[in-house]
Amino acid sequence: MPTDPVDVILDFHGIAGPWKPLKVTGAANRIYATEDIVLRIATEHRDAVVDARTESLAAPAAFAAGIMTPRLIAFDDSGRLVNRPYSIWERVHAETFGLANLTPGQRGDLWQQVGTQISHLHSKVVSCPDPNGYLDTPLRELSLDSGLQQLVESGHADEGTVREIRLLIRDLSPYLSQTCPQLFVHNDLHEMNIMCQAGQLRALLDWGDAGWGDPTLDFAAIPLDQISAARVGYGASHWRRLGDAPEARFIWDRLHSAMDDGIESPENEIPVREYRRFLDEVA
Repeated sequence: MPTDPVDVILDFHGIAGPWKPLKVTGAANRIYATEDIVLRIATEHRDAVVDARTESLAAPAAFAAGIMTPRLIAFDDSGRLVNRPYSIWERVHAETFGLANLTPGQRGDLWQQVGTQISHLHSKVVSCPDPNGYLDTPLRELSLDSGLQQLVESGHADEGTVREIRLLIRDLSPYLSQTCPQLFVHNDLHEMNIMCQAGQLRALLDWGDAGWGDPTLDFAAIPLDQISAARVGYGASHWRRLGDAPEARFIWDRLHSAMDDGIESPENEIPVREYRRFLDEVA
């Protein structure tokens, strides 16, 4: 593990107090913290520098709009103290949603709160100056045919599953050609990027994939059985922001991700029937 000049960085920014490394759940940053701040130093991962630059713009824009995310105190990409970008954030004392021991009711309440934050993000961030082109360009794969072929060649799905996937792709494809609104999106809202305390939302983290895109991308990692809770939080009157048939795009994104996982390992089953049930219920 590289030896980072943590003391030098903190002293340069006038930050006192003992610090310690924090356990990381991703690959893009090494993380250190005092009682009051968090220092994130980009790793050598291929996406780390790009993500750090994106986050340096996206997170402050979200914070200024009132989104529950930590305040960025400093960002440095000069290389004068360390040859990687680093950022200093106000520390939020909470636990990672994906590691928290919550009741089903608490989980539903938390996803409802996340839905409210997604709604605010989509409506309140109306500009994010980006002179250097640091923001991501959130997109989705518009054809899953090559992925399906790879899945077949891997031998990790039986003929029945492949047939059902092919039919699902056929049925969902027409909804991808429709014009979608382009709103500011986090684009990586899974449980490991959400902080909570006693079942209450404390912060959305990791804005390295953020940019202007289809707002349904912010629902891609919400468990299907929690979409209804997130929708309540988002607000029924605001749902039209997502465009026509947003549920079809929810499932398309999940299918894409599940196919990638299925190619990697036969243990990763693709829940095609669950996807069908979800679509039938919202029809």
